[in-house]
Amino acid sequence: MTEKEIEMLKADLKAEIIKDLTGKDLRVAQDKSKPLAEVYNKYKDELHKKYGNVTWGNVWECVRKLAVYRAGHRYVRDLLPSEEVEAAKFAEQILEEMLN
Repeated sequence: MTEKEIEMLKADLKAEIIKDLTGKDLRVAQDKSKPLAEVYNKYKDELHKKYGNVTWGNVWECVRKLAVYRAGHRYVRDLLPSEEVEAAKFAEQILEEMLN
């Protein structure tokens, strides 16, 4: 395992242990440095330009939900740190296909 994979595994374990012990997810929900938030910030202007005022938000929500469902969860808050990265990569692939 690489150093990065080990750190992600530690973060996953820590998140699961905290959730089991407290019954709550203590990670910050509105953390703008999360991978999906970064993808959103990267593509929101392009989506708005291509799909208009209302539709671009619906497009983003659908892409985000699909990425989260693919990771096996219903909500973004349930993603483990290692799953967040994979979900963001998947969402970015979809958005690139849609915008090209």
